[in-house]
Amino acid sequence: MMSYVWIFYICITGIYAGIRTNRAFGSHPATIKVSENDTVLLPCYVEDQGVQTRVRWWREEILLADSFEQDKTSSERYTVYRNGSLQILHIQLEDRGEYVCQAIRPAPWGYVTQVREIEVMYPPSIKTVPASGELEVNLGEEVDMRCEARGVPFPNISWRTKNEEIPLLDDRSQLKFHADNRNFSGRYTCVANNGVGDPAVAHIDLRIKYKPEIYVRKPWVHTYPGIRVKLDCTVTAWPEAEVEWYFKNETLKDSPQVMELNIGNDHSLIIKNVKTTDYGSYFCRASNILGTTEKTVELTAIANPAVFKKESRSTSNTSYNFIWEVDSYSPIIEYQFWFRKYKRDVGGKWHKLFIPDGTDAVSPVHTRSFNLTGLNAATHYEAVVLSRNRYGWSHPSEILHFHTEGASVGYSENLEIDDSQKQNRVPVVKLMPMSQHYPLAADTNGSCNQTKMLSLILSILCIIYLDYNVRQQI
Repeated sequence: MMSYVWIFYICITGIYAGIRTNRAFGSHPATIKVSENDTVLLPCYVEDQGVQTRVRWWREEILLADSFEQDKTSSERYTVYRNGSLQILHIQLEDRGEYVCQAIRPAPWGYVTQVREIEVMYPPSIKTVPASGELEVNLGEEVDMRCEARGVPFPNISWRTKNEEIPLLDDRSQLKFHADNRNFSGRYTCVANNGVGDPAVAHIDLRIKYKPEIYVRKPWVHTYPGIRVKLDCTVTAWPEAEVEWYFKNETLKDSPQVMELNIGNDHSLIIKNVKTTDYGSYFCRASNILGTTEKTVELTAIANPAVFKKESRSTSNTSYNFIWEVDSYSPIIEYQFWFRKYKRDVGGKWHKLFIPDGTDAVSPVHTRSFNLTGLNAATHYEAVVLSRNRYGWSHPSEILHFHTEGASVGYSENLEIDDSQKQNRVPVVKLMPMSQHYPLAADTNGSCNQTKMLSLILSILCIIYLDYNVRQQI
């Protein structure tokens, strides 16, 4: 029975001693965040129990300061105050880590310890991978770029390009994607921010290598002997391409009859004094290590394609008046006018009319008005026009959508057609046989006469049939 009493006494004494120990050290934050060059005070609060207390501060088993031996501190930056707190001046990055406060008292208290931690905060820094800040990949290859950041707290990283933030699901130091589009080239900026000081910024310039691409705004250039003319092509490539002009499979680089003008991506060939022998196909050829591309520019005296004017309009429910304009240094001899009924994505049979120019005006700009009659009311149509001068027939004009009065608004003129549809439909007109000597309006008047004849025959047959029935009844 006595043994149980002693066990109970020892337990109670231990719990009481633990309570006294906990009361001697209050609850305080274990981690203290400071910036470089700040002064920090590490608390080591010890309640006054009426006995002398010796306080020592340790770091990695190295004694930093002793309250009983103030002259033996490991550095002049350390000071221990009477309440046990440790002051550290001019905090540096290497001061981060754990600090142990040891309070020593005579028996029966013994000693207790408490751990403090210093976290030295510093602004973010960043470096790129590749370190040069430049990255080149071939079109279609994988892009892998990174920004490695440092700082306390650890920085968040975001990315920007072309003045817009790249939407990512999370903060990341790495960007990986396929260079499927050459327009992905450009400057990529990574920004590291941890709320301490200014954000750190770094740049990676991405260049996507691709074979030359050529854009020709005017693949058909109209000219006339004796004038000066300019052929243009725009070339984009990386690495930059070498551009040359060719005519009849020969380079024009050293020809005295021409002059080359290059401004940025725009490359021009200037023919100083056009001769008939200069007519033909010119090739803008661009080459780099990834390949060669060329586009054709046709130099000809054939008229430019006609352009329908906005003044074209419906004049009745069965007629429409067209006005078009043609650039041609030579007089226009005649026009081909093609038209057909049209529903969305479904076209009818083309009808062709030959229209003489009808003017003797000497001008590089030719305007023609033509009133087309015999159309169906409230019907949608489309039309193209070609023009002929002494050098031949021009290319077709752009397709004009029009309708007679009563048709639904917004169906024809406002009908939007993409480039692929135009390419599928305009060549149909190009490839049609172009007879030179059909009479004007043969299609419209001829079809009208055939209809009248058919109606007359049907009327005669009806009369004969009725007369026969009457005779049978008699």
